[in-house]
Amino acid sequence: MNSHVQRIVIAIITLLSLVCVQTSHITLAFQETPPEEIVLPEGTALNVVTAQAITSKTANLNDVVNFKVDEDVVINGQVVIRKGTTAVGSVMHATKGGYMGKSGKLGLQVESTQTVENGRVKLRAAKGREGDDETNKAAVLSMISPLGLFKRGGEAKVEEGTRVTVYVAEEKRFRVEDGKLVFVAPAPVDPAVAAAAATDAVVYIYRPGKMMGKALEPSVFVDDIELARMDNGRYFTIKLKPGKHIVHMTSEKKGFAIDMGPGQTYYFRVGIEMGMWKGHGKLTLEDAEKAMPEIKKLKFLGQDKIKNSTLVVQLTPDQPE
Repeated sequence: MNSHVQRIVIAIITLLSLVCVQTSHITLAFQETPPEEIVLPEGTALNVVTAQAITSKTANLNDVVNFKVDEDVVINGQVVIRKGTTAVGSVMHATKGGYMGKSGKLGLQVESTQTVENGRVKLRAAKGREGDDETNKAAVLSMISPLGLFKRGGEAKVEEGTRVTVYVAEEKRFRVEDGKLVFVAPAPVDPAVAAAAATDAVVYIYRPGKMMGKALEPSVFVDDIELARMDNGRYFTIKLKPGKHIVHMTSEKKGFAIDMGPGQTYYFRVGIEMGMWKGHGKLTLEDAEKAMPEIKKLKFLGQDKIKNSTLVVQLTPDQPE
């Protein structure tokens, strides 16, 4: 082989080698590219329907209530939550009707459902971020419509199939592997950041000054812990870890079981309900728009009325929480 032909052969071999190397790099780069993530954003709306009829006559505080997802939740063409999936909730508030012509009251909350890979997803009543008053306002409204139906002297009833819109309370990430949805665990979070995100829920409990039942001082409890004797024309505040808590008067049947989110603020108005022999305390869940102007007219509860100084903290309506 002459030198000219030899040089041509060497050039061809070199070119082929370079092509093979580049192809190898391209293939390797392709293989190392992770699958595209599918994100279920916080605040995503989904519709659920009640899976059974519920009435204030038989409902008890914190009873489990089942719902069903009413339509597929689809992200980037992938079904993340399937229609017909069970959603779990509970009775937030229930009082029987009929006594002295009073209407029954019923409030429900939807708490969670599952994705197609059987992962739990927390739900809440409002689209707003944790801490927004919209969440509390939505809880108040759920006592009236569509989940609470009132009839004077009768029981409140929620029919099977009642449709409700709720919202995803936490972001979830997935990828598709072999045609199946796979949960992607979040990156580790700095403990300081996690602690800041899990801020306490704040609860205002207040009693406007009224002549009726002025001398009565009904006790207010949270999770069976007595907080204070509620004096006329006063208010107090507590901080609670995120999660479900029962705020109630002497009887748990006169209260609210609420799954409280981090940074959320709740307002409970104490009133006196006159009975056959004596008056009793009752709680009403209010939104900030109504509660704050009333609280600003009141003084903080006296120390002699406070029964648990660990949970009760002194905050003013204008003070950062």
